[in-house]
Amino acid sequence: MCGPLGCFESILKILWAVIASVINSLVTLVIIVCTVSFIVWAMLRHNAVKFQVDDAELTQFSFGPDNNNNLHYNLSVVFSIRNSNSRLGIHYDRFDARVYYDNNWLAAASVPSFYQGHKSTVVVGTVFQGQNLVLLSGHGREKFEDDRRSGVYGFDVDLKLRARLMFGLVNTWLFKPRVRCGVKVQLRSSDSLRGYQPQSTGCHIYF
Repeated sequence: MCGPLGCFESILKILWAVIASVINSLVTLVIIVCTVSFIVWAMLRHNAVKFQVDDAELTQFSFGPDNNNNLHYNLSVVFSIRNSNSRLGIHYDRFDARVYYDNNWLAAASVPSFYQGHKSTVVVGTVFQGQNLVLLSGHGREKFEDDRRSGVYGFDVDLKLRARLMFGLVNTWLFKPRVRCGVKVQLRSSDSLRGYQPQSTGCHIYF
């Protein structure tokens, strides 16, 4: 058994070891958080990752034969993702796409997880096909009729991602950016504008 003074010194040593371990862990955590924050900031500042719509095809977009609110659609959209950073790779653990017409949700599609290396471009294709109940407002109906006459329809596509950055052998934790892209595409059966090419209104990344 130890004397009162010896036991007290032993307890102090144990407490100091615990405190030192906690401090070291906190310092390490702060360094990791700062490093990841700097990496994300650098990517945002220098536009290291860019999304764009490369192509789109619309083969069906019409309400049911009774002109009810059941909208039938068949839309395919091809994206390209450019990672211009020379040191960072990106793990896309989740890649979900949702398409909207006049702010009305139509459908969702998912892409299997994939890895994008540094200084590379990846092409991702999504297909939205089916039918959905869509209640257009008066303005929405007018827009639909205008689009039907012109043969060109405008859509918004939201990409909801879960991604990890890879720097050497180090992986960051998950972060969840969102990408919104606009695209105008001609219905393939329409003869209103022969030779019309899909037009992208640009993609914007939100963190």
